[in-house]
Amino acid sequence: MIRGMSLVELVIAMACSSLLALALYHFHRVTAVSHGEMRDAWYCMQSLRQATLQLNSDLVQGACLLPQEFKVRAEGSHLFIAGIPVTSQHPGISLSPHIPPPYYSLVVSSEARGASVDTTDIDGDARPDFWADLGMITDSSFCVISHAYVRGNTNLTVAAGRMPLPGDRAVPAIHYELKGDGLYRNSQLLAEAVVHFDPQIKGQELTLQMRSRYHETVKDISLSYPLH
Repeated sequence: MIRGMSLVELVIAMACSSLLALALYHFHRVTAVSHGEMRDAWYCMQSLRQATLQLNSDLVQGACLLPQEFKVRAEGSHLFIAGIPVTSQHPGISLSPHIPPPYYSLVVSSEARGASVDTTDIDGDARPDFWADLGMITDSSFCVISHAYVRGNTNLTVAAGRMPLPGDRAVPAIHYELKGDGLYRNSQLLAEAVVHFDPQIKGQELTLQMRSRYHETVKDISLSYPLH
């Protein structure tokens, strides 16, 4: 005879199926949360790594041919590293066979939002070394060159920072700045997950505190660089 399931057996089968479904759902939730946390942590660490690698590269070449006391300047979340970014069109500050280092310009005059320098080619390689959105470090100040500046012009318009004084030595600088959507380098977004950037100069050492955040995940890193 063919015997069907009793009511008790049906209830037990449904209960077992429900428990199995709940267990599978819980496992899926735990796995998804764990995967999300790992993804967020990876994104935070990648953002910090990208910023750190670029900082290391800039600090290695920064001021190698410039006055050593101009190597870095820091204020708030702004960091200026003497030198210029190496690109496909510019190899960076290079050692001249005709002009001995250190290499710098002299500020001829200074106005409300601009300064004139004696040359924009500090190493004599026929390439202008002051660009729009770069920083500039001088004896008395540090500032950011305006986005509207035309490369090669000895009249440098200044977008932000302290104005230099006539007679100051001046060198171009790579400019880091923290904004609301991440860490910027020369006005270009470098690491969007960075939410805290605190550079400080203590004696002959540059210290950096950085924090990245993505969703609920937060990662911190501390760095130090000797300046001598």
